[in-house]
Amino acid sequence: MRLLSDSLENKLSGMKVIPVEHRSAAEHVRSQLIELIESRHFVVDDRLPSEAELATSFGVSRSVIREALHSLNALGLTKSFAGKGTFVAATRAQSQLLIGRYLPTQLNEVRRYLEVPAARLAAERRTQDDLDSLATLVDEFDAVDDPAERVKIDARFHIAIAHATGNPLFSRLVEDLRAVLQEQALSVSRAPGRAAAARAEHHAIFEAIRDGDADLADVAMRRHLAAVVSTSAKLQTD
Repeated sequence: MRLLSDSLENKLSGMKVIPVEHRSAAEHVRSQLIELIESRHFVVDDRLPSEAELATSFGVSRSVIREALHSLNALGLTKSFAGKGTFVAATRAQSQLLIGRYLPTQLNEVRRYLEVPAARLAAERRTQDDLDSLATLVDEFDAVDDPAERVKIDARFHIAIAHATGNPLFSRLVEDLRAVLQEQALSVSRAPGRAAAARAEHHAIFEAIRDGDADLADVAMRRHLAAVVSTSAKLQTD
């Protein structure tokens, strides 16, 4: 394994590192480290800077850095060795791994059987408060360009749909599922053209729920999930 001879500052010279707030800090650090690896600022067998160096550069705590590095390990981008540090293992995430032991096909299957019925029920049971919340999230999603921010709003949108069913178990299950989907969602969100398509899909889902059309909500959610699956599959084969 080859150790880095250049300083962290030299490695980051071509990219601006943005200090982040404590809230969602690990997500921002992870996103920037992935970009550094995918853009070849760090190459295979390079050792990443120490937790202390990364914490100083990003302006966060070492616990935040550890969380971000754990995600990179889970994606197969890095490997950590006790007493030696964390090394770059690949410049692209492993195609068959999301987080832990769940495969993309397994997660996508669960989404179809959970979120499509949730959209139908939301169209039948939504309250005005639910519609107001969904409308706000659609507007927020339209206004944001940053992929990481879109992922957060997208998660809130899907959770809000689950909440509109009136069944708290839907909300809990979708919320838990979104935590597992984080890496896939971020990868898909970065795909060219995906932002515009997702905006249109969100509008279609919202309008069907707003109009109380359960059949159309079903179709709109199916199309949305199918688009996510298609984009994810294309990213894995490119």
